[in-house]
Amino acid sequence: MAQLIESRFICDGRYRVHSINVAGRRRVIEVEDVDGRQRFHGPASKLDRLVLRLLGQCAREPSDSRKRGAR
Repeated sequence: MAQLIESRFICDGRYRVHSINVAGRRRVIEVEDVDGRQRFHGPASKLDRLVLRLLGQCAREPSDSRKRGAR
């Protein structure tokens, strides 16, 4: 069975998510805090919930890019 390892950034590049794409399903294998240089490992189900929680948190936070453009 072919596996594809992919890496993507979420939350404006604050976190990097490493996952394996197996038979059309994506399984998260590692979440990395880019600024803090910490890596989180664990069961795929817990890492999936962590990624969903991080995405929800980033969606609720106001973006700093809007503040920079306004004077």
